[in-house]
Amino acid sequence: MFILYALLIAYILSVNFYAFLLVKSLRDQDRATVDELPSSTQPNQTPPTEKPPEKFLGRLFATGALGGALTIYICMFIFKYKRDNLLLMVFMPMLAVLNIYLFVLLFRSGFSFFVMR
Repeated sequence: MFILYALLIAYILSVNFYAFLLVKSLRDQDRATVDELPSSTQPNQTPPTEKPPEKFLGRLFATGALGGALTIYICMFIFKYKRDNLLLMVFMPMLAVLNIYLFVLLFRSGFSFFVMR
């Protein structure tokens, strides 16, 4: 039984560590993209106001569904990344509550869902 608890703890830690690295790398990519935009050298020309298309939201949602939603939500505030995205700001806390509930359910049940007696 101890090995199942150790595996679950390792899974939770690894998914949350990946979520942290994912948000940090996506934030760095966005900053690099903004820095690479051509700046206007003529005074009459206005810079483009279009935002780049939303990329990699699927990765964030998949990582959140696998157990890293709370870390993604916290890192969004720490790194000031995509806080204006309604889907991330609404669904990540909901996924975080669901993840915590499922992890608590697994720990309290003693993995009786998976162990045949």
